[in-house]
Amino acid sequence: MPENFSTDDEAFGMPGQMKDIVSQRSEMMEEIVSGRPGFLICWGNMVFLLVLILIGIACWFIKYPDTIQAPAKLTSINSPKPIVSLINGKLVKLNMAETQQVSKGQVLGYIESTANHDQVLLLASNLDSIQNLVNNEVTGQIKFFFVGTPTQLGELQSGYQIFSQAWLSLNNYLEGGFYLKKHAMLLNDKSSLEKLNRNLIEQMKLQEQDLELVQKTFDANQSLKDEKVISDFDYRLEQSKLINKKLSLPQIKATIISNQSQQAEKEKEILELENNIYQQRLIFLQSLNTFKSQVEDWKHKYVLTAPIEGKVAFASFVQENQQLEAGKPICFINPAESQYYAEVTIPQANFGKVSLGQSVLLKLDSYPFQEYGFIAGEIEAINHIPDEKGYVAKVNLPMGLTTTYKKQVQYREGLKANAEIITKDLRLLERFYFNLVKQIRQ
Repeated sequence: MPENFSTDDEAFGMPGQMKDIVSQRSEMMEEIVSGRPGFLICWGNMVFLLVLILIGIACWFIKYPDTIQAPAKLTSINSPKPIVSLINGKLVKLNMAETQQVSKGQVLGYIESTANHDQVLLLASNLDSIQNLVNNEVTGQIKFFFVGTPTQLGELQSGYQIFSQAWLSLNNYLEGGFYLKKHAMLLNDKSSLEKLNRNLIEQMKLQEQDLELVQKTFDANQSLKDEKVISDFDYRLEQSKLINKKLSLPQIKATIISNQSQQAEKEKEILELENNIYQQRLIFLQSLNTFKSQVEDWKHKYVLTAPIEGKVAFASFVQENQQLEAGKPICFINPAESQYYAEVTIPQANFGKVSLGQSVLLKLDSYPFQEYGFIAGEIEAINHIPDEKGYVAKVNLPMGLTTTYKKQVQYREGLKANAEIITKDLRLLERFYFNLVKQIRQ
């Protein structure tokens, strides 16, 4: 550098204050230029771009199924049957336990009544036997069921008295009774008249043969008289014999007619008596059916009976001497071969996504899914014709009423649920795209 060239700012006419500012800026610039920038400043855009690429790749590979919400209800081919008390009363006897196997018609308990339950049940069994005897026309053995008279029938006492009176009336028409003896006597009288009638007919035949011989003899004497071989006296004697023979025939015919009339009278008496016996049987059978209906109605009120074969499942804690409420289930009888399924009403919106074999999760209204879990199933069939609410689909339940939390749900008729139908998997990126298209169209 030449000596006459000066680097001093004054050589350029720069004042001192300006000199200080330039000096400070030079130092800042030197610091910026000489200082190394941070990682975010150097690679921030690249990292952001890389994150976006990774998110896009993840959205492409991440898939989860789409769901369709639909109302549903549980139903069953062979559903559990509830045991319900028809009246308010005290449970005086309990003959069942949880998970106990019971048979159809088995007595499960007694509800308090003024009647003796054992006597009424025995009476009901006797009524069934009496009805079978009447239907098979073996009425002679009915009397053995009236040897002992029940003394504690309570509400059924008046009905039993009417039934007993009907039996006493019928007993006179049964074997050994007055009317059957009379019937036997009438049959015997009719049989005697029939024998007498046969004898009279034989006598009439003989009379006719005798008359024919006398007629031949008279005809021969008539010829002899015409030839004046016999006298008029002899001729009149033969004529008198012929007239006597002819007179005997109307008499025997009158006797036969009288006999037949007597037979008709006996037949009439027999028919009337048989009709009375038949009418009395009908009266007794009607009284039997009426009283049996009263007993069955009493049993429905005061005796708990298993309607089907299966296992007992209590609806709540039950013990003897507990007060029962009318209409409230006491327990359920679960049959061994219950088949449960759900009916789902699929709305027409998004119906095209639904197909056979798709999984369904049922959230029962009565059993919160947060506590009990879901009931898993799959679509087995879909109706082709919709109703007002949509298409009805049948959902098969492979695990029955066992939830995803391994809890057993007690079936009750008409249980409602919210069904989630799981359709095909959809990529997360596709969902973003479909939502974007939807927003643009709106």
